[in-house]
Amino acid sequence: MRDKLIDFILENLDIKFSVILEASCGEGQLTIPFIKKIMEHIDNFSIIAYDLSTGPYSKSLGILKKKIEKEGFQDLVTIIQGDVRNMEVIEDETIDFIFSNDLFCDLNRIGLEKTLNEFYRILKHKGQMAHAEYAPFPENFAQNLFIEADIHSLDTSEPKPDWFSPTSDEIAVLMHKIGFKDITIKYFQTGIHINFEEALKAFKEWTVDPKFIERHKEDLRKFGIETPIEHVVFCSK
Repeated sequence: MRDKLIDFILENLDIKFSVILEASCGEGQLTIPFIKKIMEHIDNFSIIAYDLSTGPYSKSLGILKKKIEKEGFQDLVTIIQGDVRNMEVIEDETIDFIFSNDLFCDLNRIGLEKTLNEFYRILKHKGQMAHAEYAPFPENFAQNLFIEADIHSLDTSEPKPDWFSPTSDEIAVLMHKIGFKDITIKYFQTGIHINFEEALKAFKEWTVDPKFIERHKEDLRKFGIETPIEHVVFCSK
């Protein structure tokens, strides 16, 4: 699915960039396959892998570092631990392309606007962005269980987001307000169904409230959970 998402993003871009920022890179679930894909298109590039890496995800950047070393990508990737709402370590207009997956769902509205302002500051003139998020509207009961489980996470990260995920319209309006251009919304079908046993493993990682799991155990056995469709918002500066 991640390979298909990367292909989908790259198909909708003018691939003429050399300095890339992945915001909220985590353990590199998208970072490593992205590097391998982008190498098929361009020769000279570098990636800044940027993540807060705190709380239950405090080991993420350490795991990413080991993955990068295993692949031999040390010369391509710079890892930075930091908050996307204040990226003062990155200078103005130094980035050609910014992308993220499931970042905006972890921000509240104020945080999202601060983050987009930071992206605008560090992005070069005519630089591009692509941000993927799960749509907040379930198509079936399994998707509704996925969304509800996320909402019932006991993760104490602050500030607490106002949403499971912002709508594409909310993102587009903020981007337009800040000054981004060529705002386009496209949809990527994930189609990932997760059975009961795998769902329980995922819930443990997401720190889902055990009371929610117990209350919906029979539904989870019957339906499992399913990832909603993703909206991908593209824009340029």
